[in-house]
Amino acid sequence: MSEPDTTPAATGFAGLPRWLRIGLIAAATAVVVLIIAVVVRITLQTPMIPTGTTPADRLVPGACLFEPGDADEFTVVPCSSPHQQQVIASVDLEFPGVPYSADESLAVYAEQTCLRLVEYRLYLPQDLVKSDYTAAAISAPTLAQYESGDTETLCAVLDHPDRPDDGGVSEDLTRDLYRPIPE
Repeated sequence: MSEPDTTPAATGFAGLPRWLRIGLIAAATAVVVLIIAVVVRITLQTPMIPTGTTPADRLVPGACLFEPGDADEFTVVPCSSPHQQQVIASVDLEFPGVPYSADESLAVYAEQTCLRLVEYRLYLPQDLVKSDYTAAAISAPTLAQYESGDTETLCAVLDHPDRPDDGGVSEDLTRDLYRPIPE
C-alpha cells in the first residue's frame, strides 16, 4: 500500500497554473512599459527653456519673463521664481483679405488675439480664473516687417493689474501657467 502524499500544496503565486502566472507577468510588464512611455512622452513635450538674457525674437512658449511689458530682450527665469509674465503662444497674425494700414492697427489686432487666448483659456490651465490674468502681445511685427513676411507675434499671460482687490498693483507670478495644446 502506498503512503499518502504529505507534501503541502503550493499556495500564492506558485500555486497558480503556469499559464496564468505567465499571463500575469506579461500584463504587469505591459503596464510598466505603458507607464514608462507616458513619462517619456510628457518629458519630451515639456519644453527645455534656457534661462538668462534672451532676445525677444528667440523666446518660446513656456518662457517665464522677469520683466513686464514689451522689450527687445528679456530675462528668462524658472517659472517657480517670481516673474511678471509668461509666453504662452506664438500666433500668426496673417488674416487673408485684411490689409493692415498702420503699425497701430497691427498692434491692436495682435493684442486682441492674445487676449482671446486668456478668455478661452487656450494654452492655460483650466483652473485659471480669467479675471485674475490678462494677456499682452510681445514682439509684434511692424507693418514693414509684416509686409516682408514676418507675421508672428508672441502672446504672454500676466497678472491682471486692474483687479479691484490688489489696488492696481501687478503681483509677481510664481507658477507655471503654460499648458501646450496636445498635437
